[in-house]
Amino acid sequence: MRLLPYTYSSLKRGDKLLHILRILMEGKQIWTESSVLTNPVQEALEPNGLYVQQTFEHQENHYFCLDTTKTDIKSMYDYKECEPKTDMLCWNTFYIITDLNGIPWIDIPKEHTYLKPILKAHYV
Repeated sequence: MRLLPYTYSSLKRGDKLLHILRILMEGKQIWTESSVLTNPVQEALEPNGLYVQQTFEHQENHYFCLDTTKTDIKSMYDYKECEPKTDMLCWNTFYIITDLNGIPWIDIPKEHTYLKPILKAHYV
């Protein structure tokens, strides 16, 4: 099971939107659980101090938009604070620029296609 707890924000600058995605990952890899969890929020997220606002699934990925008022994000590691090639849970930040229609200004790399459902879920 692949878990993607994340935060999302965006800024409008002229005719472009800057999307800021922060994803809690195992180093640079998507957080995975070896067994299927019946309730990932109660079994994996809340025990780690992650409180969820919204959930959705896309293919094998389970997305969890976090409640940033309840989740103490500052108490967690950012990737730049971790050792290279770590498997610790740490925040990775991604910036995506789109036009006002949601079309990426620069293509999202193939290895990061898991970001596209987050954009789709939040783009108005």
